[in-house]
Amino acid sequence: MHDERHWIRQVRAPAPILRTTHGEPQAGLSCLPAAWQCDLATEELRWSRGVYDLFGIAPGSPVDRRSALELYTPESRRTLDRLRGLALETCGSFTFEAQIQRLDGSLRWMRLNADVQKKDGRAAVLYGTKQDITAEMSARGF
Repeated sequence: MHDERHWIRQVRAPAPILRTTHGEPQAGLSCLPAAWQCDLATEELRWSRGVYDLFGIAPGSPVDRRSALELYTPESRRTLDRLRGLALETCGSFTFEAQIQRLDGSLRWMRLNADVQKKDGRAAVLYGTKQDITAEMSARGF
């Protein structure tokens, strides 16, 4: 069972598109999701600038998976490990809300969307988006 702070959904869900009140997509907002991917053969991470910003890491800095995982709070890290393992085993996807501690020590919440790219019927790349939802979680009392 997970803590009520962590919302978990295991469905194929595309990254959300924010829209104006007139229905057209908004661009250039800091709350838009940022892209990431992990090559499963090498565990090499690739992040867009928004992911670096979310974690408080200088864009372009080398980041390995182990040091990135250390930035998740213990509860979020356990949840991520479980969901990631299941996604890789089933070539599935997941979405959950994780808490991280940035390099400057501040706590942030993010919505992590993940999906699997297959090669020869096996998981080859894990990829998705990360979106800062700290304000949303604060409004919910977390």
